[in-house]
Amino acid sequence: MSDPTFQSNFHICIIGGGVVGLAGGILLRRQGFKVTVLERDATLQTVMRVLQEIGVFEKMLAKSIVPFSIILKAYSTGQVLHRQDLQEPADKYGAPLLTLHRADLRQVLYDEAIAQGVAIRHGIKIDVAGVDLAHGVLKLADTSETIQADLFVGADGGESVVRAALIGHKPKAIPHGKIVHRILIQEQDIIARPHLKYLVEKPNIIVWLGPECEAVTYGLDGVFNVAFTWPWSKDPKDIFWSAQSVDLDDFRAKLTSWEPDLREILSLGTSCLRWMFFEPVADDESTPWVDDAGKFCIVGDAAHRGLPYLGQGAAAGIESVSTLAQLLGKARNQDQVHEGLGIYQRLRKERTGHVIRATLRTGEIWQMADGPLQEDRDRRFLHETPTVGYPNPLADPFFQEWLWGFDATKTANDAWDAQQKARNS
Repeated sequence: MSDPTFQSNFHICIIGGGVVGLAGGILLRRQGFKVTVLERDATLQTVMRVLQEIGVFEKMLAKSIVPFSIILKAYSTGQVLHRQDLQEPADKYGAPLLTLHRADLRQVLYDEAIAQGVAIRHGIKIDVAGVDLAHGVLKLADTSETIQADLFVGADGGESVVRAALIGHKPKAIPHGKIVHRILIQEQDIIARPHLKYLVEKPNIIVWLGPECEAVTYGLDGVFNVAFTWPWSKDPKDIFWSAQSVDLDDFRAKLTSWEPDLREILSLGTSCLRWMFFEPVADDESTPWVDDAGKFCIVGDAAHRGLPYLGQGAAAGIESVSTLAQLLGKARNQDQVHEGLGIYQRLRKERTGHVIRATLRTGEIWQMADGPLQEDRDRRFLHETPTVGYPNPLADPFFQEWLWGFDATKTANDAWDAQQKARNS
C-alpha cells in the first residue's frame, strides 16, 4: 500500500557528520524524511552538479579556486608533457572543477543542513558493539542511550563501525606501499622570487610525474599546497594511523634528481606532515553494504574508500548519497525502501569499483619507474591526441564523459523505473 505521508514519518539517522554525511542529510531532508546526523566531534569544522542541487554551489564557489588547467611535468627536467584545459569540460558538464578546503565545504554543508531542519548531535561515540543489527537499533558508547530510527546510514569513514558490523569483522588495513607528504608554502614567498612566479600566477594544478612517486601542487587562499606521494613499506608492522611530522630538510635531500624549481619551492616550506595510504578494495556481491533487514547501510568511504590519484574521494561519496536519497525518495512503504536499498547497492558497487580500479591504474601510469614504458608514456603525452587509453584518463574523452558527466538523479530514476517495469511485465 502506498502512503503519501510515508517520508514525513520515516526517520533516517546518519552516523558521521563529514562531507558525505552532511550532504546526505540535506538531500534526504529535501525528500521529506526526518533526518538526524550523529557526529563524533564535539564541534564541527566533488560532484558539482549535486552541490548545485543542494543549493550550496555558489557559496562553495566563493571559497574556492577554479583552476585553468592540469599540467603534467617530467620530474627531473620540468618539461611540460601535457596540459589539459579545464574550461571546456566546465562548459560541457555545467560546472567547473574546484579546489577548496574540505573544512570549508563541510562548514557550508553544515549550515545548510541546519537551515533545512536536519537535527545534528555532537560528541556522539559509537563502537561496533553498539550497531545492533538484530534489533535494528544503535546503542551509544559510554552511555545507556539507545537510538531508534527506521534506517541508519553509516557515513563514518574508512574505519567505519557500521561496515565492521555489516561484514562481521573489522576490515584489515593493507598498506598501499605509498605515503603522502603535505607541505604548505606561502604564495607571497614564491612571488618574491621572480623566476618562480610562473607557478602561482595562474591557478593551475601542476603534477610532477616521478618514479614510484608524484608531486601534486595547487594554490588556495594564498597558500601553495604540495602533496608529495612517496614510496613506503608494505609491511603491516610499519603502519601508522595518524599524521607524522617529517624533517623537511631530510626529505628535500632525497630529491636531488628533481626539477630545481620544485626543490627551491620546498625550501620555502616550514613544516611537513605525512599520512599513510591503504589499499582500496572494490567490494563484490559477497560484501554487504545493506543488512538483511534493511535497517543499516553504508555510504562514502565506509563503503568505497579509494586513493587520491583521480581526486574522486569526496565526489564518489556525494554521488553515492545522492543516488541513495533519490531512490529512497521514491519509496511509499517499507518494501519499497528495501527495493531502493538494493538498487543503490547494485548501482554504486559497480560504479565505485570502476573508479577505484581506474584510480589505481592512474597511479601506476603517472608513477612509472624510469625506463622504456615511461619513455613511451611521455611520447604519447607529447605527440598523441587524447583518445581511449590516453595516459591522462581525465583527458580521455570517453572516460571523462563517464566520470564527470555522471548524473546521479537520472541514473537512480532510470534504474527505479526499469525495476518497476520488469516487475509489472
